[in-house]
Amino acid sequence: MEGLMGLRQDIDKEGAIVIPVFNEEKNLRATVEEIRRERITWDIITVDDGSTDGSRELLEKLPVTVISHPVNLGYGAAVQTGLRYAVAAGYGTVVLMDADGQHVPSEIPNLLAALEKGADIVIGSRLLGSSAGYRIPFLRRMGIKFFSALAEILGGTKIYDVTSGFQAMRRNVAQFLAEEYPVDFPDAEVIISLGLRKFRIAEIPARFRRREHGISMYSNPIRAFYYPFKTILASFIVLLRIIRGKK
Repeated sequence: MEGLMGLRQDIDKEGAIVIPVFNEEKNLRATVEEIRRERITWDIITVDDGSTDGSRELLEKLPVTVISHPVNLGYGAAVQTGLRYAVAAGYGTVVLMDADGQHVPSEIPNLLAALEKGADIVIGSRLLGSSAGYRIPFLRRMGIKFFSALAEILGGTKIYDVTSGFQAMRRNVAQFLAEEYPVDFPDAEVIISLGLRKFRIAEIPARFRRREHGISMYSNPIRAFYYPFKTILASFIVLLRIIRGKK
């Protein structure tokens, strides 16, 4: 308990929470209120990625910083905008989480504890420990396993849940990703890029919940078809860029 309280005191002054938002009007208030109920008083930076529902208007009423894209640019672009803001504002640590209610804010101290043990970035995993019971559709689970293997082969880092957007990172990682973040479907590409540059990546169990409102960006059949091809190509491009840079 003493260690946890120490982490909560650190949360008051050292970092920010970045939340990309696209059409999450029904989930936003509950997500922000749950963060505050956990006595996590870090600044919350939200990036509205051209939402077409009432997300932007609701964000303006919540105790958060609001950055807006005039049009939808994609998940990766929203994350990159949030990271750039956090780096420019001088935050030492950044937690990245979704707005859809699937990420459980009470897990944030566990992510930060793993950072304190020496990691540069920590991935909250649905596929480790008790969180392994979280239900993921079969085809997506197979895709996660495939891209996990790809990230290990190309990047030298074994991460089971490469599609998890629940992360905590040090400033050096946030600075790197603020300039090197893919526009869409970052996942394995980011893990490979970080691994090749020798960042220390850790993965810990984290509780997740099922989304109650809205749909996942992975639910679109066209995007689901496009995703594996884009990710494989981008991953090899990252590797080639690193190899060429060493020559």
